[in-house]
Parts: sequence; structure tokens; C-alpha cells
Amino acid sequence: MTHARIAALSFRTPPLVKMAELAGHVASDVGGFAIAKVVGNSAISTKGMAVNMLAEDPRWWSTRQRMDRGLAEASRLGGAAVLEALGRAGLRARDVGLLATVTTTTHSAPGLDALAPALGMRENVEILSLGPMGCYAALPALTTCAHWVAARRKPAVLLAVDLFSPHMQPPPYDKEAAVVWTLFGDGAAAVVLLPDKDKRGASGTQVVDAEQLTVPAHAEDLQVHVGDLGLRIRLAPTMPDVVASAVGVPAKALLARNRLAWGDVVWWAVHPGGRRILDRVEDAIGLPEDSMAVARAAMRAYGNTAAPAVLGVLQRLQTARPLAPEEHGVVLAFGPGATIWAVLLRGA
Repeated sequence: MTHARIAALSFRTPPLVKMAELAGHVASDVGGFAIAKVVGNSAISTKGMAVNMLAEDPRWWSTRQRMDRGLAEASRLGGAAVLEALGRAGLRARDVGLLATVTTTTHSAPGLDALAPALGMRENVEILSLGPMGCYAALPALTTCAHWVAARRKPAVLLAVDLFSPHMQPPPYDKEAAVVWTLFGDGAAAVVLLPDKDKRGASGTQVVDAEQLTVPAHAEDLQVHVGDLGLRIRLAPTMPDVVASAVGVPAKALLARNRLAWGDVVWWAVHPGGRRILDRVEDAIGLPEDSMAVARAAMRAYGNTAAPAVLGVLQRLQTARPLAPEEHGVVLAFGPGATIWAVLLRGA
């Protein structure tokens, strides 16, 4: 059976801004005290901001202003991530057979897919624009690309970009608004996938299998919609408990189907969705402390960058402890609609 393997990863953010400085900047706004409190408890030190609110304030921009600026910044950041990943894999842009893009924060047609000619890809490169799916988006997108590579036996690139700084909302801030304002940062991640018999790139990891679970009873706990002032994010305080109660179901099903025990997993790449989510998931399914430390370090440095976030964690884990042949890792992500994805990887 032909598998696709991840040959290279790249994770990038705009310049980082200190959360304490951001909190101080809005301290005098209505509800600014709520932001200061959430920042202090968030375990996030910095996050990338393509629109730095310390220099320009997007909070009263129209949706059109936000989307136009977001697409321009996402294209710059995403293009750099794709070129970096291709370089690491030893490929040229013209070698790519599929460019898949996924974003929840940028809505245009053409959008990020316009990077294909800008980066020098062939005129007949296949284009697939996915989204919006939110924080779990990277995993269904990765699985889709892996299926394409296995079937077509050509290289593919997945680009995930989410930018929240153009969508910063104006005051007043209550506790939920302060959490959203604090948690989400800007980021981009690119993945190069090759057929497993293609010798280019690093040895990498095979994408073996995937499992999804949706909890419709809690579909309203996390939602993202477009409003008059850009994206409106609903993030209920129940979300960490919902994820913790359900995350073991797809993970256990995935391992059982592939005849693996919990202890057969070398590491777990967990979406850094927030301090409480990481704490609750760790307690609920007993994940290794070293795997969780990587997720927490990524969140501390960048916040929750939505779709790119778990790919950034995966890059850190694969760099620090590459999977040897026949060793396994699991990637977990969760997001809107109370949706949870688990992907099984194997050392190539």
C-alpha cells in the first residue's frame, strides 16, 4: 500500500508582541481589567501579530478592511512558509502537483491559492482551497493531501494560515471576550508531502490513518462567524471539559483499528488550544509529560494560532525526537462544532 509521508514542515509567525504590553495598552478601555486578568492566567507570554495593535488599531475597521489586510499579510507569511518547507524537502515550486490551502480567517476567491503562480508553480498544478474549519483544520486537510499523494504519487504542499490580529474586537470586554482577545495569535504552517517511495526530502513520517469525532450537543460552545467588524468568535468556558470528555474516543478507536496499544505511541502532538484545555486533556487521557511540555511551550511563545498551531507542535516534536521506522506518533486537534481529530503517524 502506498502512503504519503511528511517530508518537511515549516512554522512561521509575524513579529512577536509581549502580552503584558498589549494588556497595558488597553487597560483603560471598558473591560480592560478583564483582559489583564486573563493575560495573567493564560500562560501565553508573546504572540505573533501581523497587525500590531501597539502601532495601529484595527478594532474599528470594517470587515472589508480586515479581510483585505488579512489576505495580504497571510499571503506574505504563507508564501514564506511554503518556500521554506520546499527548501527543506529539496523541491522546487515547479515540482508540486497539489497546493492545498486552509484558513478560517481569510475569505476570498482567489485567496491563498493565488500563491501558486506567485511562487512559480506550474500552470496545471492542482489547487484545493479548504475552510473555514477553525482550530482542527490542519488535520482533515493533511489527511486529504495524504490521500491525494498516495493516489497520484506526486508531491503536495499544504498551507495553513490563520491571522487574528486584523480581527481584534473593540470594547467593552467581558470575560469571554477577554479570553478570545488574549488566546489567539497569528501563524502559518506549510507541509510538504511525498509518496513514500520518493527519496527526496528527509525520511519523515507516514500519514497512516485518521479518526474524527463530533459532539453535536456542544456544537455551540465554539463557533466562528463573520460579522460587521470581522470575525466573531464564541468560546464558551465549558469547551475544555467537552474536549477532555471526548478526546479519548477517536484516539482509542484509531489505535485499536491499527492494533496498537497506548504505550506504543512515542509522542503525542496536541493542539495548544489554551492552558485549561491542555490541562484537562492531559488529565483525562494521561498523555506523557514531555509531549505536553512541547504543546505548552508552543502556546507560551505563540498563543493559539488555530490551524497552524498543531503543525508547529508536530514540527517541534519531530525535530527533537524523529520517529524511527515503525515507531508511531499521534496528532490531536479540536475546534468549532466540538469537533476532534486524531491522526496516526509512523516513522518512514
